[in-house]
Amino acid sequence: MKFVHEALNRREGNLIAGYLCDLGIPAEVLGGAFQSLEGEVSNIRGILPRICVLDDRDADRAKDRIAAYLAMVNGGVVGDPWVCPQCGETLEPQFISCWQCQTANPGLEGEGSGS
Repeated sequence: MKFVHEALNRREGNLIAGYLCDLGIPAEVLGGAFQSLEGEVSNIRGILPRICVLDDRDADRAKDRIAAYLAMVNGGVVGDPWVCPQCGETLEPQFISCWQCQTANPGLEGEGSGS
């Protein structure tokens, strides 16, 4: 298990870990149990939730996907629009599948394969 990101809060940690799992990168959120005491005990290790991948080989890929996710959430869109190979719909880069026919973004092929 390898640490890849420190989340701002437990909610963000769960969203990011879920996003990674959806991409085929098994991840867990650790820590954050004492976050309600933040400010009072902010120098205690583990106060913020930490996202860890279960397979160390996924760490670099997870960090890249987290950076792209955070850029998207914070108003930036990473990448170029893509065209669905099934129905021809043009989609923004943040979509991992076609909203119309649910076909996976071909640019993300291999994301879940561990390669």
